[in-house]
Amino acid sequence: MPERWEERWTLPPPMDRGLMRACIGLSGLGAAILLIAVLHDPARAWQIYLVNFLFWGGLAQGAVVFAAIYHVVEARWGLTIRRLAEGMAAFLPVSFLLFFPLYPALDLFFGRIQDVNPLRGAWFDPRFIFVRGGLGLGAMTVVSLLFVYYSLRPEVGAALERGLRPRRWLYGVLAQGWQGERLEIQRSERGMDVLAAGVLLAYPITYTFMAFDLIMALDPFWYSSLFGVYFFVSSFYLGLAGLTVVVALLARRGLPGIASRQLSDLGKLVFGFTLMYAAMVWSQYIVIWYGNLPEETHFVVLRLWEHPWAPLSWSALAAVVLAPFVVFLSRRAKENTTIMLSIGLLISAGLWLERYVLVVPSLWPGDIAPLGWMEIGVTAGFLGAAGWSYGFFFQHFPLLPLTPSVQAPNPAGAHALEKTSSSA
Repeated sequence: MPERWEERWTLPPPMDRGLMRACIGLSGLGAAILLIAVLHDPARAWQIYLVNFLFWGGLAQGAVVFAAIYHVVEARWGLTIRRLAEGMAAFLPVSFLLFFPLYPALDLFFGRIQDVNPLRGAWFDPRFIFVRGGLGLGAMTVVSLLFVYYSLRPEVGAALERGLRPRRWLYGVLAQGWQGERLEIQRSERGMDVLAAGVLLAYPITYTFMAFDLIMALDPFWYSSLFGVYFFVSSFYLGLAGLTVVVALLARRGLPGIASRQLSDLGKLVFGFTLMYAAMVWSQYIVIWYGNLPEETHFVVLRLWEHPWAPLSWSALAAVVLAPFVVFLSRRAKENTTIMLSIGLLISAGLWLERYVLVVPSLWPGDIAPLGWMEIGVTAGFLGAAGWSYGFFFQHFPLLPLTPSVQAPNPAGAHALEKTSSSA
């Protein structure tokens, strides 16, 4: 038993310190490019910032929602995959902080819209959007982090009891008031039950408002009651795609707990949500057509049939729906790490492009799609921040989660740990 605990906590992290430093450098470079872009062309700078905020935040939150669903249904097919999904919660506080720089952008975007369509009223006042968006995103972040906290607490406390980790401040906070393995495991299970339900309730509400406030409202005259559902389903799909990339990369490195069976199960889940995403796209069209709603057509026509957005939209649809559907019809494809990695990257890239064509055509007046150094630099900055956050999580916590086979109670040393945790 002690050997298994040692194995879990001594596995090398998926990102070494050199790669972590590269992510920090990439984040700094992205921040510098954003600053230059804001001074050079603020409208273009803030619209690509919004695209990346929606993309990277949605990816991290979608993965945490997957972990919550995994807990609620009491799944056992991929415990390591669940832990990799929990790790993406490390980006959520960063994403929350990245929401605050959007305030001047909202004033820039919605000031124009209020002039074009004054009937929008106070609901779409930039200050009101910022306040309710910040409150919703903050609540979603807190609930998600508490869910992951209860998942990690028994492991951190037990590792400190066994001397597998030095008593750093982070571990001291997580294991504060430790009362022994058996009791803590039971308490954590109850806490995760409540918080997983909280995540699953808060997620559709928060992301529906985000879709309405930060995407749909950018067009002065477009309304769609289905768009919120479309957005939170696509964000969950994005979380699965990002998780697939991470799982495939670590499977290639021989991480325990990820075999062909787990890859196949994850591939089936991605395949199912490929069809779900396609259904969401179709639902937007069929309601407009069957209900004869001409006021909703211009948003779709602009993106699917007019230059320069049509090629980007169709490319996104091919990457997100057509390619994974065809490839995942094969059982063997879902067990191949190279194919899983490629499809995960393709879906992620397609959904980034989808976020781009949802946001930018409503704001950009030019005849050429703005895809240049600003877009590349800001996207690279977000990539660096997400990569560093994920690496930080697995520099401090085990890749393999607590399983029933290693949940043996060890009350000895509980009082000593409580004392050391309190002083940490």
